[in-house]
Amino acid sequence: MPVHLPTELVARYRAVDRELVGSALVDTPRHLDNLTADIGTRGILTPLSLGFNEEFATLDGNHRIAVAIRLGLESVSVELFRQPLTPRPGHAKSMRAEDLALLREHWR
Repeated sequence: MPVHLPTELVARYRAVDRELVGSALVDTPRHLDNLTADIGTRGILTPLSLGFNEEFATLDGNHRIAVAIRLGLESVSVELFRQPLTPRPGHAKSMRAEDLALLREHWR
């Protein structure tokens, strides 16, 4: 079940900032503009996916979090899941203690 988490927290665990780094799969500037218009009208319909453990977290939803930041959304809908400690993905970001406490609270 999705939970709402602060956009700032979720953004810390993105693999890349899509405003700065494009994608080989899509025309990133146009995609972000279209997504911004859609999310601005309908909201984020597909929750972001945040895998976490005591050491790191990974985010699936780099375009959506970029748009949430563009739109100034204070929170985003996120599906949480426990990420195994190994193997650690190359794009994983180190877990902050205060973030882990909040994620554990919402995980329960």
